[in-house]
Amino acid sequence: MIIDYEKRTVGIKIVFFGPAMSGKTTTIKWLFKELNLNEELTSIENSVGRTMFMDFGIIPFKMGDDWTINAHVWSATGQDFYKSTRDVILVGADGIIFVADAQMHLQDENVESWNELKEASLDADKSMPIAILLNKTDLPNIVNETQLRMVLEIDARIQIFQGIASQGKNVVEIFEWLFQKAVATAIA
Repeated sequence: MIIDYEKRTVGIKIVFFGPAMSGKTTTIKWLFKELNLNEELTSIENSVGRTMFMDFGIIPFKMGDDWTINAHVWSATGQDFYKSTRDVILVGADGIIFVADAQMHLQDENVESWNELKEASLDADKSMPIAILLNKTDLPNIVNETQLRMVLEIDARIQIFQGIASQGKNVVEIFEWLFQKAVATAIA
């Protein structure tokens, strides 16, 4: 959390993390579109529309008359070619939304990405709020929440939202949930 007393702002950093093609950028783009903040989102993509480094944007929330909480929203690219950039994106995170791909045949990628995240930040900061968006639940041959918990070896303390990022299902809900947890943890 970053507090700027002169500007009367509080900055909270929320990072979307997950394997390549799981829907991180789609989720963030839907979120900013739903909040009418498209112009506040920057995506660094390659020529075929894949995220090269990150997506970044700020979502402001007024607190009373004087203060604003700015949610600094970042995504970490899932492509292995850009793996070295993910640690940089995670620095200073106040909360993480892990976007898991629900397709059964992609669970190894979820596990690999989850283990990387645990190694990079979750093992170091057990109090950091995290939620999982089980994305693409509209597709055939998918895992359910129980199966994902077993595959990732997580317990009930981590909240899982079933979603469809391309349709906005649970995109705002997971963001609001994590944002509230991140603010509460940061000021505790």
